[in-house]
Amino acid sequence: MPGRLVAPSMRFPHLTPGYFRVLQMQVAGELKAEPRNPLPGIAATLLAVLGLGGSCYAVWKMMEQQPPPQAP
Repeated sequence: MPGRLVAPSMRFPHLTPGYFRVLQMQVAGELKAEPRNPLPGIAATLLAVLGLGGSCYAVWKMMEQQPPPQAP
């Protein structure tokens, strides 16, 4: 249908007993996961900190512009 908005859906792996067993084996050290590059995690953390800092700064600036509430 034209003009109809459809929300994108995320597909998760099927949560089967076999999948949980693989996760348990990884945690127990019986199954080695492939080594990962730490750069994406570092970049994501940096972007998150910058985003939170920017949001806090914007709220702080907006609060400075409002006059203090008057007591009745």
